[in-house]
Amino acid sequence: MVDGGPIGDGTRLLPDDARPGADGTRPEAGDRAGPDKGDERHGRGRREASPRRLAEALLIAAASPALPGVAHLRAGRVRLGAALLGAQAVLLTAAAIAAGHGRSLFLELTVRPGWLLALTAASAVLAALWAALIVHSYAVLVPAGLPPLWRLAGGTTVSVLCLLAVVPPLTVAHFGHLQRDLVTSVFSDRRGAGSAAGTPGPARGGDPWARIPRLDVLLIGGDADEGRPGIRTDSMTVASIDTATGDTVLLSLPRNLQRVPVWSGAERVPYPKAGLLNAVYMEGTRRPGVLAGGGDVRDPGAELLKRTVGHILGRPVPYYAMVDMRSFRQIVDAVGGVRVCVDDAVPVPERQVKAGTIEPGCRTLGGREALWFGRSRTGSSDYARMGRQKCLLWALARQAGPMTVLRGFQRLTRVFKDSVSTDLPRRLLPPLVDLAARVRNAEITSLQFVPPVISTRRPDYPGIRRMAARAVRESGSASRGTAPLHILSHSCA
Repeated sequence: MVDGGPIGDGTRLLPDDARPGADGTRPEAGDRAGPDKGDERHGRGRREASPRRLAEALLIAAASPALPGVAHLRAGRVRLGAALLGAQAVLLTAAAIAAGHGRSLFLELTVRPGWLLALTAASAVLAALWAALIVHSYAVLVPAGLPPLWRLAGGTTVSVLCLLAVVPPLTVAHFGHLQRDLVTSVFSDRRGAGSAAGTPGPARGGDPWARIPRLDVLLIGGDADEGRPGIRTDSMTVASIDTATGDTVLLSLPRNLQRVPVWSGAERVPYPKAGLLNAVYMEGTRRPGVLAGGGDVRDPGAELLKRTVGHILGRPVPYYAMVDMRSFRQIVDAVGGVRVCVDDAVPVPERQVKAGTIEPGCRTLGGREALWFGRSRTGSSDYARMGRQKCLLWALARQAGPMTVLRGFQRLTRVFKDSVSTDLPRRLLPPLVDLAARVRNAEITSLQFVPPVISTRRPDYPGIRRMAARAVRESGSASRGTAPLHILSHSCA
């Protein structure tokens, strides 16, 4: 029998979907779809919604390091979401309090090994927590029943988000490790031979330098380099710093100074009249026993030179810092070069600088060019190069800003660790970095004890002491009676 055909009584059988309902009405055409049709529409809608819900889950997971707990609130896990948001509020409050202390707290952090270790560990833990938070935020929001291809895409995206999120804290952890390694390698925590008068302590008004009007540090440039065994100290400058203002006077002694009153710390040490000042370092290295109090110091040669220079200038010099030629070249390269203004052409060895000369004008010198700009004596003298060296130091101090140092941080830490020697104690670093910030924006003047100011063969040492005392006294003042005293910002610009 065919559906809808006549039956015995002449009536016609209606199809099921055309039969009237209980209320006598017939279903509309649009309502005639059966159960299978409805399930099909629901499945299609769910499939269309899955990509949108997946994208939403990924976006919220990506924002979870900045807004922890939002994903859990969205998923209905109110307690966990509120707890995560509360923890973030506490951390942000602590960060705001720390920011109130700002620079001083940051400087403290960068030179204290214990704090740096804590920073490194905390940054590594934070990286792990951020990655876990991203994964869990995605897990509570990811829609169920995703096709395999969408599940793979979601998992891959979450992995990439985790990798991106851990880069900043792991970078901070790496920098913290490098800085801690530098501080512990270069600076000693034992008490050296430095004068107690040069060590700040508890002070009035929170200024650790309140009881110390000036700090004197001997800056030594050694000529040790590849193919040059031993160390000859060709640059010897005492930086005398006004701790209140940062105004600094550089007192420079020439390498060829003779009749040197080598000083053990308690008495003169026998030394040839024709012996030069730049050989005192090697004398101390060979004979550490001449030091008063014994030779149990970090570097007997530098210690003997420091005491001798302090005796010549008539000033206590509690600390020294020494860098060799190779280090200087690498430091300049690490900060991207140093810009200087050259007054007269400076001949340099062609095997070192291809041009064979550094032409007049303002230019940026690479490490090798800067080294030979400060070292060359061809066509000039020791005294001319002393002036160029002071300008190089001044230019580096002015140009090495925070971002410049940050860009070359890894390379700089390696150079300083391997090639810089100092007896500055680790406990002095927090107040010292604060003082360095004052020096950066202060006036720097220079006094070079070179002919015709003095005779290097027969130096007038009492006269040198008087000139040094006067230069220090007049440093930063409006009137200067010491004729050879130069302001580096004027003479080196």
